[in-house]
Amino acid sequence: MDIDSNPHINNGGPSTSSSPSSTAPAAAAQLPVTILTSRSFPGVSSSTRMGNVSWSEDGQCLFMTRKGVNIVTPHLATTLPPPATLVDPTVSLENPLHQLNESKRRAALASITDTGNGNGGLSDDDNQEGEGGGFLDEKDEDGEDDNAATAGKTGTGTGSGTKKLRRMRRPDNGEIRWWVTGIEVDKDGSRDDVYGWAEVGEESTAILREKEVTTRQAIWSPSNLSDIGGCLLVVLSSSMQVSVYAPRNDPYSKQWDEIADLTALTKALLPPQMTQPELTEQGMLELRTTALAWSSQPPVESMIGIDGSLLALSNRAAKLAFWSYGPQKRFKRLEVVDLRLRGGWITDIAWSQWKLEDERTCEAQLALSLTDGSIRLLHVRRSVAAYPDSDGSRSWKLEVSQPLMLDRGDKRIITSIKWIGDVLVWTKAGSVHLFADRDNQTVSWEGVRTLRLARVGNWASANGVGPCVGIHRINRDNLLIVLSSLTAHLITSFATSPTLAHPHESLKLTLGMRDVFVDQLMADPLIKARWRAAPIEPDGWTAHTAGWSEVGSWGNIGTWVTEPVNFHNLDSATEGKRAISLNVANLGKTAPAPDISFMEALQAVLDRPPRLIHISPGKVLLPYLLHLHSPAEGTAATSELLDLIKRPPPISPSATASNLSSSLWGETSLDSLRLRLVLAQWCIATFTDAAAEFKQASARVSAAIDRRLLIILIQWIGSLPEGPSNSGPTDRQFVSLLVKATKAFSDTDSNPAIQEVAHRLATQTRVLQSGGSNAEDNASSDERCPACKTEVAADGVCAKGHVWGE
Repeated sequence: MDIDSNPHINNGGPSTSSSPSSTAPAAAAQLPVTILTSRSFPGVSSSTRMGNVSWSEDGQCLFMTRKGVNIVTPHLATTLPPPATLVDPTVSLENPLHQLNESKRRAALASITDTGNGNGGLSDDDNQEGEGGGFLDEKDEDGEDDNAATAGKTGTGTGSGTKKLRRMRRPDNGEIRWWVTGIEVDKDGSRDDVYGWAEVGEESTAILREKEVTTRQAIWSPSNLSDIGGCLLVVLSSSMQVSVYAPRNDPYSKQWDEIADLTALTKALLPPQMTQPELTEQGMLELRTTALAWSSQPPVESMIGIDGSLLALSNRAAKLAFWSYGPQKRFKRLEVVDLRLRGGWITDIAWSQWKLEDERTCEAQLALSLTDGSIRLLHVRRSVAAYPDSDGSRSWKLEVSQPLMLDRGDKRIITSIKWIGDVLVWTKAGSVHLFADRDNQTVSWEGVRTLRLARVGNWASANGVGPCVGIHRINRDNLLIVLSSLTAHLITSFATSPTLAHPHESLKLTLGMRDVFVDQLMADPLIKARWRAAPIEPDGWTAHTAGWSEVGSWGNIGTWVTEPVNFHNLDSATEGKRAISLNVANLGKTAPAPDISFMEALQAVLDRPPRLIHISPGKVLLPYLLHLHSPAEGTAATSELLDLIKRPPPISPSATASNLSSSLWGETSLDSLRLRLVLAQWCIATFTDAAAEFKQASARVSAAIDRRLLIILIQWIGSLPEGPSNSGPTDRQFVSLLVKATKAFSDTDSNPAIQEVAHRLATQTRVLQSGGSNAEDNASSDERCPACKTEVAADGVCAKGHVWGE
């Protein structure tokens, strides 16, 4: 069957064609497509690029516009009050509110006038739920007509009849609410005078100045680097200048400030012959950054909490610089690699995950895409220095290999590059390329594979030659490629022998995402205001997608940013009338099912969590909470969630007592308890009928965390050579209260080592657990709260409520 002959392509509706392949039982149980968020933002989308939409390890999402970077944070897994409801951002002076209300009124009037079937403009055929797209009629499953006013003719069909506007499935409690903030790039170009650069380069590779500086690329740093323990944001402008931004005290809704100008720092490191008497052409090329990427934290146990990540910056001189932020929170350039290219440079960079070689050394691969369409690889090694620094602190060492040619290319530009485990995936116009090394542990094949993309759909720009904006491994055997026209291309048998999936499989997933686009297109007030005199035909509209990203490693939840573009009549509008749409959707059964079920995946991440010093609990739980936010998913899982929270975590080996950072953040069981506590708090606010049971479970998990933290602190203080004997009064107060809090369980604890350490510390600080002969010391200032200096009662709580015991 020809794809273009599918009757469901023209209207963007759900696909009802049967798949040639069998469907797994887990997939059949999934829901249709569910819109979790569909929100408009004023502005013009940036140029298409993978990474234009990306999630940080703190659970924040960035998406780029031409003028800057928007940072949005979902109101999930937090005890903060929800963000305030903002005025509709699409309302402007050119489209005042009364004009939008008038268009809605006319649409409602047309619905009543043109239809008389009593269903608010919906025929019996329209009241059916499709297999792929997940449309619902204007009446909900509970019979409530909450959107009939907007149901009318939309002209979405072809042939003899027209179909009416149908509402996509959404959460019962409404869409996800978001905090919004962001940054804007400097548009006036005033920094050019500071840098002293100009338009340079050969005629075929010249750097051309734009009329207005725009954003080119934005990436997140690893977590725990900012002053408040979160991520940094690195932004590359169209003038090839790099700035680093950090939040103040509120990363969700307050301003982010520029903390470093890496272009200026690079100029300060140029040799004098490149800067005096003025900046030379070679110096200008080295200042112009073309691509950037920040690695994850090296997983060396003894260096937990000490930043070892690397920021890689490539420039127009075909050089690659490695920068470190470090524990001093100051950017420092560590090394520069010269690729020695003539007329070319690096266009994109991709880090692989670090692999441990031994307890002190780890290695990662850095993939580079070049302007000639070739791929090169570097091996980067991070190791712990053999001896401490002069101040006694531990430090990292860096080793970088010479670049190796992986693929010579065919002169076509590489549009995206990404590591999927040990497999490198890159795309070009109309093709996908995959490379697996002989020693890889991800797939069973090796070498380079090339797949040719075919057309999916017959709407404008639904071809396989657009830029790639997203790459996601859905499960063990399926890889998803998303192009800028919001078309999906599935690669199956990824682990054994990658091939393109049947066109119907890609079409079904494409239609699911396009249904979300059409739903937003029909409801966009700016589009309605511009098309008041003519029906909106979705066939002529293309979902110009600037970026696409998965949410977490499990499930079929995607995030993308689109702007509707009409190629049939070359419709255009001024920037004040244009808007982009942020969409978060559960693609449900339109996509292949994950390898394991929801509860199995959630139990696995609770029992074996990642290190929470490098990723926030909210980000770890985000895909699961979004899945529960879908209709009919949460209530059925209440009892199972309660059992998961109550279940004790697996026992993990304790870290070295003398290393406090490793003890606090290196124990899997402690991170497991932290995740269970965050999940319990979310369940209390979400499942009100079972809130009392979740509160009890939350209290037990919180008590277990307090108990473990007390033991860690007691063991760490006991391992210090000098102990608390030579410490100041405040430190002795703290130790005394720790000993007092430990007494609540140490008498019945079967661990004699904790009892011995607590008794020794009590003796050293002259605080007897039995309250014996040193009564005066017990009543001294050492028994006062270190926070407010008030007296601490026998239960470990001071007069102002600070808790120091159980």
